[in-house]
Amino acid sequence: MQGDVESSLSRLTSAARRVTAAGRTDTGVHAVGQEISFDVPPSWQPADLHRGLNALLPSDIWIEQLGRAAGDFHPRFDALARRYEYLVDDRDRSPILGGRVWNLTSTAPGRIDEDVLAEATRLLPGERSFRAFSKAGQPERGTRCTIDKAVWSRSPAGLLYFTIVADRFLHRMVRYLVSTLVEVATGRRNRQELERLLAEEDEGIRPPVPAPPWGLYLTGVRYPNGWNRPPGVPGLVPHRSG
Repeated sequence: MQGDVESSLSRLTSAARRVTAAGRTDTGVHAVGQEISFDVPPSWQPADLHRGLNALLPSDIWIEQLGRAAGDFHPRFDALARRYEYLVDDRDRSPILGGRVWNLTSTAPGRIDEDVLAEATRLLPGERSFRAFSKAGQPERGTRCTIDKAVWSRSPAGLLYFTIVADRFLHRMVRYLVSTLVEVATGRRNRQELERLLAEEDEGIRPPVPAPPWGLYLTGVRYPNGWNRPPGVPGLVPHRSG
């Protein structure tokens, strides 16, 4: 995404442009709430730049809003929290949703016990190390994160979706958490293993395997003046408050 935006900006402004984003996502992960910043000559008006960029960008990238930012704004370091939503289809194997949700019926058989799922998910909020749920940490920042919200819900179409908000996320952390919670809810892993992984008492416990990237969406970044967009995934989970 970054390379495509930079290339389009360079074509429009006839000079190399660098884009800074609120964060990176793994290959295959969707970002519907990404925040970016870049510098262009002041003669460019936001409305003109908005139209020009969307005309040049590939069909799978779209600039939803564009405006002038404060000179010292940084989309990553000014962020207070990020929100991810993970979509699971545990009832139907619809080919229409291929590449957009995790279809459990073929890859993770077993009925989800939603009461067990909710109970296990309540263990997550708070500040702790999530080393056991990451491929790699950031040596300069460690592995501790503060989760403000973690909850599962049903969409009007019957999709099961996970909403998680935290001050920061480790590499693949959400995908590891989702797969582990699903294993607990389908009886393939017990709650005590999850508790030990969260406490980093993971000796002898089978490590988590990340859920597929295509079910994961970055749906918002929170700044001092609020979220850059409401929660929800276009076409799958409607916008909602909170």
